[in-house]
Amino acid sequence: MEGQQTSTVKRASGSPKKPRKRMRVPAGKEQLSLQAIHQIKEVGKQTHLRATKTRETYSRHIRQARSWLQSHFPAEGTPRIPAHAEDESDIYADPGFKDAFGQVPNQCSDKALALYLSWRGFQEDCSQSTIDGIRAAFKMLWDEADGAIFRGEWHHNDARHRWEGNPVLSAEVSDIVASIRHKVSSQGAERTHSGAMKKEYMDRILTWSESQCSLHISFQYIRHAMTGRQVLPPGEFLGKDEKLRITQHLQHLACGATAFTLWTRNYELVKLKRRDVNLDRTVVDSVFMKYLKGEEQLLTINDLNVYFEIHLKNRKGWQRKLDKGMKEADLQSNHYRIYPRPDMGGACDAFLRLVFWMKWVEFVHLGRPMADEDFLFPALGANGVLQPGQPLSHDTVQKWIDEAVAGAGIHGTFSTHCYRRGGAQYWFMFAPVGQRWTLARVRWWGGWAEGEHVSGTASYLGVDALRPVSREANGSFAGEAALTRPASTEALHMAHMSLTADVAALTADVAALHTTMKENMKVIHQQIGTLVARTMTPTAPTRSASHPNPVPSLACQRTSAAPSTIQSACMPVGLQPTQLSAPQLVQPSGAPPGFASSPSHVGPQRTTSTSTHAHTHAYTRTRIRTSNLPPGLLIPNVPVLHADGTRTPKSDSWRDIVRHWTEGEPRLGLHIPLRDWPHHYYNGPYGRQFNTKHYQRSVVATEFLDEFQGDEDAFLKAYGGAAREGHTKLLKAILGARKQHRGNGERRSCLANEPQRT
Repeated sequence: MEGQQTSTVKRASGSPKKPRKRMRVPAGKEQLSLQAIHQIKEVGKQTHLRATKTRETYSRHIRQARSWLQSHFPAEGTPRIPAHAEDESDIYADPGFKDAFGQVPNQCSDKALALYLSWRGFQEDCSQSTIDGIRAAFKMLWDEADGAIFRGEWHHNDARHRWEGNPVLSAEVSDIVASIRHKVSSQGAERTHSGAMKKEYMDRILTWSESQCSLHISFQYIRHAMTGRQVLPPGEFLGKDEKLRITQHLQHLACGATAFTLWTRNYELVKLKRRDVNLDRTVVDSVFMKYLKGEEQLLTINDLNVYFEIHLKNRKGWQRKLDKGMKEADLQSNHYRIYPRPDMGGACDAFLRLVFWMKWVEFVHLGRPMADEDFLFPALGANGVLQPGQPLSHDTVQKWIDEAVAGAGIHGTFSTHCYRRGGAQYWFMFAPVGQRWTLARVRWWGGWAEGEHVSGTASYLGVDALRPVSREANGSFAGEAALTRPASTEALHMAHMSLTADVAALTADVAALHTTMKENMKVIHQQIGTLVARTMTPTAPTRSASHPNPVPSLACQRTSAAPSTIQSACMPVGLQPTQLSAPQLVQPSGAPPGFASSPSHVGPQRTTSTSTHAHTHAYTRTRIRTSNLPPGLLIPNVPVLHADGTRTPKSDSWRDIVRHWTEGEPRLGLHIPLRDWPHHYYNGPYGRQFNTKHYQRSVVATEFLDEFQGDEDAFLKAYGGAAREGHTKLLKAILGARKQHRGNGERRSCLANEPQRT
């Protein structure tokens, strides 16, 4: 047995006696020919040797150069040479000159390329990047031509009587490229770089977006849909134009926050697909729901460490890094973890914006979860229909940026590159002290060419740079260094904030419970006092033939005991288990008015108290519900009840609603106008009480202020019949009109010529 084990170990360790397996060709599969395999090789090289974007750019440069060269030859194929041309022009009369930009270079290729570069650089004033792109395109074209013959320096092989090497590396082409570079440097070409999208600019754009469309409605809709509440189809609660406007703003905000966080170029961003985002729906949705409830500032440390991962498969320079040879730590360099960052604000929190955009697409546009092949930022049709299989265009993104900076009053020129510059500048220079990144981390996170070797620390931190607390796994086994090193001020501050939030929440719960118990005890004491007073009230004396003197009925006798003893002595014995009523005295016939006869049964009687219990329960429930609300957080009922007991006429209720929306009503406790309420007032812990009511008030108020521009005559002409019957009828009439006339200003123009809605 021992010998068998030894033999087994040797075979496993690679013994030379181990029999080699022969490569088998599947019997049912036809073997490919060498020509077919050659074709596979060429296709694979064309597909994977360089990035798709690079191949497209190079192909465009080559097409333009060939078109330029052919334009200089008439039909017979001889170039037009001026009569005063020098002897050097003989090369241009060479029959091979018109084919100088072919797939295989010839003796004229270096001269033709030098002419083309001179025309583009000196005559057309193209930028240095364009010249470098043309040069790189032809270098790639001829490097891949006819094996390795046309690689290396351009020279004439006298032994073989042919030109070899790459014409791009000829002395004449190199001199022209250097001359153009010197020209650009000496002229000091005007910089056309995009401005940096600063964090404060992002905040101003978010404020502008909220003023352009009802983003709070989208928050309410997604929250209701995620909690399983029944919601109307998007076409019924939103008009076509409003839905399109909200979608455009949400997509622009999501694009901006993601690009600001990942420092992406536009083509890298718009090519993202749903499969490139790896998230755990259950965990991410639990944190996202706290955002929807307005509780993002109460996120715990565990919540802040929830993340989802984005794979930037189209990151520029990724293939070049692979060619240079990457360490194992770098293999995840284009994977980015996105954490909740409520401290960054609603505009720059990529966790909030990207998850919210995905939910909006799924619930409002697709009616299903996004498929793996759906683009994360799909194109929008002119009719507002989302095209999940088509990416967002560069022109659309640029148009949104121009509209946003103009609407927010931001000066400067901003291209799609502005987010990449703004994000890099923020984390390198403007982030809070203690959170700023080193240059090594900035270079790695942005995917720039390092120029020098980046340390393993920067490489590791790049994939997890947004983590609230660094694990420092590169410095010790399994991140032990982060567990043993002294806590930093920032870590202690985060722990203190988390504990403070937990204690504050616990204190609020205890205070609410204490208030509830206090109110309950007050109600109980009032009810007991009422019952005792009714039970202990002395009855009037009675006279009859057998009892000439008045007889007191169930009266408390005076005693010198303490007040508590007196109260106990006067309290009926069965008060707690049963409700007692005062004794009923029966007046005999013939007795004079004002006198009661001696009762046939004197004493407490057992009676039911359903109504008393119901009243007590309703009163207690009302006090409990209102006692938990912060002072001033209420929406007054309409018609408004005045101090003299009268109410505003129903026909004027809509005016009170507009006033509550724009000005408030301090005498009724509404100190903040409803339109200025923060989102968490009607979607936070008190959303159940105020959500529907706030939405209904917004419908009436915005219809008058926005659709009818505050024109009372036009408003009453359209809805006067419904307004006279009260705000409920008016609300139904407005909702019905919105379904029929969805465009902006359409209801005002159409309803003026229709009968009044009731």
